[in-house]
Amino acid sequence: MTETIRGPSTDAVVEFTLPASVIVGLRERVAVADLSDFFGRAMPAVAAEFARLRITPVGPPTAVYRHEAGHDFDVTVGFPVAAPSTKAGGLVVETLPAGQAVRVEHVGAYETLPAAYAALSAWFAAHQLTPPDVMWEQYLAGPGDTDESGFRTRVVYPLS
Repeated sequence: MTETIRGPSTDAVVEFTLPASVIVGLRERVAVADLSDFFGRAMPAVAAEFARLRITPVGPPTAVYRHEAGHDFDVTVGFPVAAPSTKAGGLVVETLPAGQAVRVEHVGAYETLPAAYAALSAWFAAHQLTPPDVMWEQYLAGPGDTDESGFRTRVVYPLS
C-alpha cells in the first residue's frame, strides 16, 4: 500500500557539497508583496532572451536572493547554464559558490514555503550559525508541471 501525503511537507535539512554554478537571469530589488508579479514577468522575459540568444538552461528555474532589507529583496530569477555567456542581453550573470551547503526540499504550494525556512532556521540555531546573505530557491516542479500540491522547491544556503 502506498502512503499518500496530504498537505505540504518539508524534508529534513541535508548537508551536502555544492558545486559552483552559473545563473543567468533578470535581477531587480523587489518587495515581498510583489514577488509573485516579478516572477510572472521575469520568467517569460528570461525564457525569451534565452531563445533569442540560443542559451540552453542546464537545470531548473532558480531565484537567487541577496541582501534582504526590511521587506525587500535583491532577486535574480533565471536558469543555470553550463558556462557564462558573453552575450547575456539585458540579463545578469550570477556565479553561485562551490562548498558546503544545507538544503531542504519542500512539496506544496509556494504559500507553504515558510515550513522550509523554519526547518532551516532551526538548523542554523542548533548549529549556532548565522544564515548567509545569499541563498536560493530551485523550482523542481511548479506551475505548468503539476497542481500546487505537487510543487517541489529546493531551498539552498551555502555555508562558506
